[in-house]
Amino acid sequence: MGELARGMRGGRRAELAAARLLVSGIAVTVVMSSITTFVVADPQGRVELPGWFSVVTGAAFAVLVVVGAASAWVGVRALRVGAAAGVAIFFLALVLFAPASGVLDGTATAGTVPWVLTAVGGFAVAAVVAGGPGLGWAAILAWAGLLATYRVALGGYSMTGLANDAQALMTGATLCLISARVLRVSRELDATAARVNAVVAEQGAARGRLAARARVASFVHDDVLAALRGASEAVVGTAEAVRLQARRATAVIAVESESDDWIDRLRVLADEAGAHFTVERVARAVVPGEHVKDAVVVAARQALDNSVRHAGTCTRSVRLEVGGAGLVLWIVDDGVGFSAPSIPPGRLGIATSIEGAMRDLAGGDARVASAPGRGTTVELRWDEESGPDVHFAEPPSFRRPVFSLPGVLAIAALFVLTQTLVAAAGVSAEPGAGWWPLAVLAGILAATALVLPIPPGRASRGVAVVVVLGVTILGGLLATPPPLTYGSAWFIPAAGFVLVAVAFDARPALAVVGLVPLLLLLVADASVRGGDLTQIVSIVVRTATIVGLGALFAASIVRMRRSTRAIARRAASATQQREWDRAAQHEIEARRAELDELAGPLLARIASGEQLSADDRARARALEGRLRDGYRAGRLLHPSLIEAAVRARIRGVDVVLLDDAGQAEIDAVAAATIAEWMQGVLDEAHRRFVGRLLPPGRATAAQVVVDGSARNFPG
Repeated sequence: MGELARGMRGGRRAELAAARLLVSGIAVTVVMSSITTFVVADPQGRVELPGWFSVVTGAAFAVLVVVGAASAWVGVRALRVGAAAGVAIFFLALVLFAPASGVLDGTATAGTVPWVLTAVGGFAVAAVVAGGPGLGWAAILAWAGLLATYRVALGGYSMTGLANDAQALMTGATLCLISARVLRVSRELDATAARVNAVVAEQGAARGRLAARARVASFVHDDVLAALRGASEAVVGTAEAVRLQARRATAVIAVESESDDWIDRLRVLADEAGAHFTVERVARAVVPGEHVKDAVVVAARQALDNSVRHAGTCTRSVRLEVGGAGLVLWIVDDGVGFSAPSIPPGRLGIATSIEGAMRDLAGGDARVASAPGRGTTVELRWDEESGPDVHFAEPPSFRRPVFSLPGVLAIAALFVLTQTLVAAAGVSAEPGAGWWPLAVLAGILAATALVLPIPPGRASRGVAVVVVLGVTILGGLLATPPPLTYGSAWFIPAAGFVLVAVAFDARPALAVVGLVPLLLLLVADASVRGGDLTQIVSIVVRTATIVGLGALFAASIVRMRRSTRAIARRAASATQQREWDRAAQHEIEARRAELDELAGPLLARIASGEQLSADDRARARALEGRLRDGYRAGRLLHPSLIEAAVRARIRGVDVVLLDDAGQAEIDAVAAATIAEWMQGVLDEAHRRFVGRLLPPGRATAAQVVVDGSARNFPG
């Protein structure tokens, strides 16, 4: 379990799933081969072998069965080691066959190679799992060379032996190609998921910083700016209120003393605003992340503060609904209301602390509806299903070629070569068969030609392939003299390989359905006209195994894409929240430190009730403007312009700096040039200065209004 956990944390989920799938398929193949070998295989004509040789071959099969059975509880490394052990023991048995049979010392008598040594398909897959496609193809070539050597040494090829070895070679090659592709797809999915995770982590951190800024902007707007404005104006009768506001602001800067329960925080906010608070939660309500809770509380605080400040005497209510996949919070009052055009530009409350706080959330949104005399409704919404999206280079669909064209052509060439060789041998071995083996070969190849084009075609193409195969097999069975043997019925396994191609042409179910009538035709013909039972069973086992595994692997590639997408989506959500929390905390701490440095000492003096001088009040006014600039001035925040704005505010100038360029890209050099130009104009201001950075593409890049006189900076 430790290795499995490490594999999951290491981002190899799809590869682990693919390796488990392959070794499970190997176990099924080995079990079927064992049944055929030890239960129904005909020992007649086989070369005599010592008992220890059966122990070695049995050990090779047993290792792969054990690895397949334990695959659900082990990791990729253990699966590779187990697969390598099975392959090594199998090839040890293959090499030891030479001395065991007498081939090595020349004492061997004529006979056949045990069927168990020709069951190379499962071991080819195991070799791919253990060492990749290179090891798989090397294993197939080594097996083919040794087997051909043994056949020749033991008296040459019979028709059955040739057909068996040709189909075994095709089985091994096909499974090698398929398993290599399954592993490659899994690694591509893991790599893509890792890239997505990195992007989501970056996005989560960025959004966390934005949310933190919105959160800081909220308590700056609610507490700090109000305290500084009150101190700068020094209105008679407001001293105590300003002092309390400053105490609250200094407490916020020092540490945000809030309940850990976000619903309790909402309830406290509602109580402070005199609003009726209700909560409705379904039985299995979603549990939002900390970043979601914080954003909702920030936006709700601002909405309630706006209502208290501007709605007048009215009834307020706060209603929270938490469902299975999201939440909605309504803040409603029946106060004086407002019209959107009446909101002065650059106001922070709605744009930053309400709409900004929610829209910076993945899946978050905010709507503010109001009209004069009709009250105000603020709706805050978050949908869990609208979280980070995960995009893969390969969509989770069958509608995409599984193999590359070179791989398809290579396996097709091997198929044509082996089946042509077997058909030609059938003509020579069965003179009475006439031209029928070649006609059957033509039908098999015609079906192959139908299924080969990529990308995947329509379902009608797969149906046409199955029909052609059915007609071909029926004709071949009727034309083949009884009794049927593995050699004379070579076209049944050949049809199975074509059905594997159908499975990977996006029709795995059709491949399995198409196999059933072919095997029924074989069994019916053998029952009526006679056939070698052991060899008929061998045909059924090998054909069913290759088609079944092909269909399983074809369907699994698509399922792997889908499940990996879902897993990656959940992982991305967790990563985003983790990075969000980390970045948000860092941003909040940094901005609190900055705020404490800028305004902390003056706020502490105000909170203590100290009488402020005219210079202190001017300083408070300058600090208030400086803090507002931090949320409104955007790309105009250059040190020289900031210092000029502070100087102007101290001498009594009302300064407003606005970045109205929105999300458009502004060249940094151009922005710096505009800021320097504004600084020169600002130093001349006496009463009021408004500077705007305008969207690109206009004749005017920036504009200032100084004491009622407008000046433009050309675009």
